[in-house]
Amino acid sequence: MKLKKTLRIISLFMCIIAVIFVTCALSNPALGSVFYIGSIKITAAIKRSFYMLYTIVMILLYITSFFLKK
Repeated sequence: MKLKKTLRIISLFMCIIAVIFVTCALSNPALGSVFYIGSIKITAAIKRSFYMLYTIVMILLYITSFFLKK
């Protein structure tokens, strides 16, 4: 199998996993809870933005697999 095709399959798999993870994470009732990392407060809005950022990065990785040369 060519490297390009292999990378596309892997990135598609990672993108699907990211979407499933974000769907499960956003439907979790504990999402509204606040937790602290040291003195940094992590709220539900910050968690949602982290999850969405993760999904966007995975989608961008999948899209960039189409622009690889060789």
